[in-house]
Amino acid sequence: MTELLFPPLLPLIWMALCRWRPVCSPWALLAVASALALLAWMAIGCTDAGVSGRLSLLPVLGVGLRLDGVAALMLGLTWLLITGGGLHAWGFLEAELAFRQRRRFWCCLALLWGGLNLVWLASDLLLLFMGLELVAVAVVLLIQLRPGAATRAAARGYLIVVLSGAPVLVLAGFVLFVGSGSLTLRELEPADSSLLQMAALLVTAGLVGRAALFPLHTWLPPAHGAAEPPISALLSALVTKASFYSLFRFWHESGLNAPFWLVMLLGVLGALAIAWGGWKAWCEPRLKMLVAWSSVNQLGYLFLVFPIVAAASVAMAPMARAGVFVFVLNHALAKAALFMAAGNLIRAMGAGGVRDLGGTGQRIPVSLLSFGLAGVAIMGLPPSGGFAAKWLLLETSLDSGQWWWTAVIAGGGLVSAAYIFRVYRQTYLTEGEALVLTPPPRALEVMPMLLALMAAGMGLFLSPILQLMGLPGPGEGTP
Repeated sequence: MTELLFPPLLPLIWMALCRWRPVCSPWALLAVASALALLAWMAIGCTDAGVSGRLSLLPVLGVGLRLDGVAALMLGLTWLLITGGGLHAWGFLEAELAFRQRRRFWCCLALLWGGLNLVWLASDLLLLFMGLELVAVAVVLLIQLRPGAATRAAARGYLIVVLSGAPVLVLAGFVLFVGSGSLTLRELEPADSSLLQMAALLVTAGLVGRAALFPLHTWLPPAHGAAEPPISALLSALVTKASFYSLFRFWHESGLNAPFWLVMLLGVLGALAIAWGGWKAWCEPRLKMLVAWSSVNQLGYLFLVFPIVAAASVAMAPMARAGVFVFVLNHALAKAALFMAAGNLIRAMGAGGVRDLGGTGQRIPVSLLSFGLAGVAIMGLPPSGGFAAKWLLLETSLDSGQWWWTAVIAGGGLVSAAYIFRVYRQTYLTEGEALVLTPPPRALEVMPMLLALMAAGMGLFLSPILQLMGLPGPGEGTP
């Protein structure tokens, strides 16, 4: 199982030894590392029941790795977006960045990949927190890839969130280890004492800020808006998911029981994120910041799973868990496509405003089509992955009598449609100024189109995704 952690180290080792001599391009190194990761992922495989393997590294502390269906999905998603994002960035940034900036980008990309893989595979709090810190270091460096006041301020905002949460997570992990005698998630004992319960709440507090949950989302729009479009695509698609994934696994794999008020609070904050992020996206005059506020809007859906699962029956709870990870896959693919397509449009127009899109509907068709297909997935229209995910969550919430979450999910789809159609209204119905357009190279339009198609058509291939998570596909019965 450790072979899944090695491929991201290949570019780092090579650059350290060769100091980036032109004997081998960074893209070739990333391609080799990607091939090794894919082969390792395919060789290990997963069983229908979910768990495929465990590896104990420090048995005394309960430190080790584990691979199940959800982790395999996240590993595959990370491989796809890191390689796809690297390919897109190769064409988008290569001519604009200095030598040192290019080297930093590829090093940070490999570091981000390794940190994310460690998060997906960790079976304990120690490796989970280590992976999150590696991700944080890579994110800060990637945001500041192109020096400037905006990028420094954005990186500083994210760093404040990380530095505020890190001591809280360390303290909580220490208390949980002392109280339960292990760091393994599945071996954490039920929180009978108030001290263990407080430590579990500290873990939640330390992770929700990194996950950009309202009202701790303030770092996210500036970070995504200031970073280069290919970097924003990776940040939105993967980085916030790592914190949510850690929080979800902490509460649903450990023996700790989340109090009712906490799961309801997370659900209410998720609903507020859907409303506030959607409103800010609707009002935002800049295209890239509109997509950034859309991330705040969409991340709110993830936290609805906590109250929905808490009140669901034993038979329906797995469907809600599956629904939220289908949503993670859909959101990651769609938001990466949106940021890449938005970057192509901004470069073609030479301006970043939504109003500047006026009259461009027939002049940059491929990037606009990619943006539209990704928007379909964000809105949750069939046959997208967003529709399938929302359907699973809706079914579970109605079965448990929580109709108010159904209203939030349905209303959120209308909010998403409002800001997506606002872009298209400006594009096709409003004639803007006669901008001198420089159409993007076709190579830069390939990856956003592929990712958008995958998100928009994910619902057609839902069965293998559910089976990988140990659930029957549609029409095969309920678990």
